[in-house]
Amino acid sequence: MVAWASLNVFNAREAYRFVADISVYVERESRGKGAGRVLLENLVELGRQHGYHKLVLAAFPFNAGGMALYAKLGFRTVGIYREQGQLDGKWIDTVIMERLL
Repeated sequence: MVAWASLNVFNAREAYRFVADISVYVERESRGKGAGRVLLENLVELGRQHGYHKLVLAAFPFNAGGMALYAKLGFRTVGIYREQGQLDGKWIDTVIMERLL
């Protein structure tokens, strides 16, 4: 497997029924070859087909390639979750981005 992507319900509460959370991951050796872009474009289209109004995602701030791709495809940064996850035993922040469909 070179890459994977997912589109999930953002929150089970009725108020958020038109918001989806997305994730994209590309294996390190396969980055920069277009797989992430294809998956992200497909997630945007899938979100539209399912009637979502907004897509949200969380990204690591040091993922420069991913952050650039998200911005290029219309996502904007709306905030930062401090110490949201752990990587190699260290707490790391995540950047929250959104795109209206």
